[in-house]
Order: sequence, then C-alpha cells, then structure tokens
Amino acid sequence: MFNYSNHDLATIDKTLEPLLARAKDHAAQTEQLAMDATRLLSVREDQLAISAKQPFFQRLAQRFTGQTAANVTNLYEMQRIGWRYIQILNERDLMMAHSMITVKNNLMTLAVKETETRQMLTLMANRIADRFETLEQRVGTIETQQNIHSWLLTLDTYDYPDKYPEKLRLLRIVKDFFQLKQSAWNFTEIKYLQKALKEAELPWREAITLADFIDDLIDEIEAQGFNVYDQLITLNNLNGRIEHKFILENISAPSHKSLYKIADNYDASSDMIDLLADQLSISKKDAMKKVLRGFIEKEGIDTTIKIPMRDLAVELLGCHGLVMGLLNPSLPNNVAVSTTLSPAVEQKQIGKFIVQDDVAIDTETHLMWCRYAVGQSWQAGQVVGEVERMMWDKAMECAEAFNKNIRCGGFSDWRLPTIDELKSLIDNNHSPTINPTVFPNTPKGGFFNFKAAFWSSSPYVGGPSYAWSVNFFNGYVNYYLRSNAFPVRLVRASQ
Repeated sequence: MFNYSNHDLATIDKTLEPLLARAKDHAAQTEQLAMDATRLLSVREDQLAISAKQPFFQRLAQRFTGQTAANVTNLYEMQRIGWRYIQILNERDLMMAHSMITVKNNLMTLAVKETETRQMLTLMANRIADRFETLEQRVGTIETQQNIHSWLLTLDTYDYPDKYPEKLRLLRIVKDFFQLKQSAWNFTEIKYLQKALKEAELPWREAITLADFIDDLIDEIEAQGFNVYDQLITLNNLNGRIEHKFILENISAPSHKSLYKIADNYDASSDMIDLLADQLSISKKDAMKKVLRGFIEKEGIDTTIKIPMRDLAVELLGCHGLVMGLLNPSLPNNVAVSTTLSPAVEQKQIGKFIVQDDVAIDTETHLMWCRYAVGQSWQAGQVVGEVERMMWDKAMECAEAFNKNIRCGGFSDWRLPTIDELKSLIDNNHSPTINPTVFPNTPKGGFFNFKAAFWSSSPYVGGPSYAWSVNFFNGYVNYYLRSNAFPVRLVRASQ
C-alpha cells in the first residue's frame, strides 16, 4: 500500500517510538489510536475537508505529525505513519486480544475501490488474525474469572431467545459479559463470550454485514420499544450515565458508533427523518435506515462486507471497555489518584475539577486545563497579569512558544482546545459563565463586546475566514472573523 525506503522507515519509526513506548502502560489510548489509524486509511482527497473536522482525524494529526493543516500532503504522511503504526503494534504484540479483532474487522470494512489497496488491507487484516490465533494457541490454560464461568453455565436459564430478538439478544449478551468484567479480557474469556452467543441460540459463526445489523436493529427497536434498546447500550461510570457525545467522539469503530447514532436519531432529528420519509414515500423506519447507513458509508465504510457475529460481539465489548478506559472512572471519587499531578503538592476538588497549583483536571472530560490564559502568569497561588489577545492564526501557533518558555504545570504538550472542549468549561451557575475559583481573573466582557470570548482550534465550515469561539461572559458559542483578537486558554490530556 505504501512504498517505504529504509530512510522512510527509520524516520517514521522514530516518530512512533514515544507512542509505542507508552503502549503497554496506556492500553486504552493505544487501542483508540489503532482504531483511528484504520479509519484514516479510507480517507480520500475529496473527503479531506470533512474528515479533518472529525475527532479521530484531529487526534491522529496531533500525535502523528503535530500539524493542524489539513492538506493532501499531510493526509498522505499521516496515512503512511498510521499504516506503520498498526503494523508495529501487531508485530510487537502490543494490541490486546479484543483490539486485534476490532482492528481486523475495521480493515476489512474500509470502503476502498483500488484493487491493490484492497489486497493490502486484506493482507494486513489476515496477518492480524493469524497473530491472534498464534497468541491464542500459546496461552494454554488460564484461570478464568469464576463469575464469568458461572454465568455461562446458567445462561440457558435466562430464556433470552424468548425475551429478545436476534440483534438485541446479541447486545444483551455483550452487556451481561461487560458487567461481569469491564477490561483486560484474556483469550479464554473472549472464547467464553463467543460461546455465550451459541448458548443464547445466536448464529455465532454466521457472517453479517453492518447494513443488515443496522436495519435489523431498527426493526427490532420498533417491535420491542426504544427503552429496551436504550437499556442495552447505556454505559455508566461513577458519575452516572456516560453521554453518547463522548462515546461518538472517542470511539471510531463503525459498528459501535452505529449503536449510538441509532439512539441519538431515533427520537432526535425527527423532523429530518419525517421529511425524508415524505419525500421518498417510505416509512419513518425505512427513512432512518437510509440516514444511518448513509452516515456510516460517508465515513468511508463498506457496509456490505461481512464479518462473523462472534467477532462483532468482541468488537462491541472491546469498544465498551475502551470507553471506560478513556474515562478512568476511579478519578472522580478519589482526588489524589491522578498520576499526572505531583503527590507532594496539595490537591483539592472544586465542583467537577481537581485543582493543583496552576492546573485543573476536569473529572468529567479528563482534560487538564491551564488555570491562567496565555499572557497571564501564576504567582503565589494567584493568576496575575493581562491576557494576550491574538488573531486566530496566531492562536493556532501560540502553544509551541508557550510549551518552550512557560510549561504550565511542568508539561510541554499544551494545545488550543477544540470548540467542544472549550464549551465544557461553560458554567451557568456563575457570571461570567466560568467557575471563578478554578479559573480566576478570567477577562470579563459584555453582550456587545468580545472581551470574554476565547478562541478554539475549530474552523467554521461555512466560511474559511471564520472560526469558533466561546464568550464566557454569557456562555454564547459563535463563530467570528479570524482577524478578531481574542484570548486563549490551553488544554492537554490529563493521562
């Protein structure tokens, strides 16, 4: 698929080494990046403008090249790095068992027309599958959690074939298994999950297309009721129900995204669904099928490729686990658990934030924020000085100098937040609409000026001269000309 010279490989491998060195200790981020990399391989030049705005693309751009420019040259370079990343993960056994199945499935379903590229994707998928089988044979006897074994032995008493139609039954089995164990499944446990499908009278060996999976789910929801479906896909952590938005932004596996797209569109966007149904003279249910299949296909996924139901189950289970791994549910209940903050310095909880000196961790998004804006500084426990106001192009570049000269919290990977990340700081319990204890000395403004508006890294799709910002005087989210001079607050991942 890509022709690498020895020099190319050396350069790319050097780029990837920090990510690979973190792989074993940061399994969730590694799995997320592997999924994102497979998704990237299907992006064509004519899709670049749309894909560049997707969370998966932005994550890869930050980690692979550090460039925000969405041009064809950068896309090609990212794809070369992504292909090599997947290859090395497989060769070094750095992917977990369920991740190997997910990446293999994703490679197989990429909508690629070129014969040579399709052959290379298939070859890579087969190599991962072969690696999975080799490692599985090496494992031998592993002690499986007793609760999983007991559940499997009594599964036939749950009468699932009578309670749930086929696809909802699949989701029920995955949810039951996930509730027994949420991560770090060994090869034996994966086999137990697949055996559970058989015990529940599901065609576990039968291959299914993503299109049929979506269509069948919508039919079954119509018959069983949305509440049944909603209960089967709901994930919870210590803070309660996990928002679909977080799941959709962080998990790029198409099968898993389909579950939450169905949920979000079943009642929401009903006007659009109804309009399409009227125009095509079809039922609302069939209109929804068209919309959801179109969404997945637009992302470069071939919805006609078949994958075995047993592999689909493992993929859905693994994605559930990845959600929990990215959220780190232990953080909100334990102020002192963050490995990114110094244990020698006092930490305290303020609302949803854990603060320590000049940084604050949002326990809901797990983003770390610098408590002062660019231009200000942290002195004797206070934010002092005036913010620096800058046009958007400079704002996109300011983190580089900031990381070299200031290193807020001792870190050197601060960046400009996306509009969704910046919006997460809006707190309508305060005026201005940002917590003044967590972010003291934030600029104030008014309804008719932009003194409290902060730039995000998100360009406005409707016009190349505009970008998104948040005005913390009133919590308004809007796009403005990039020539406006706004302040900047920087962010980084907390793990």
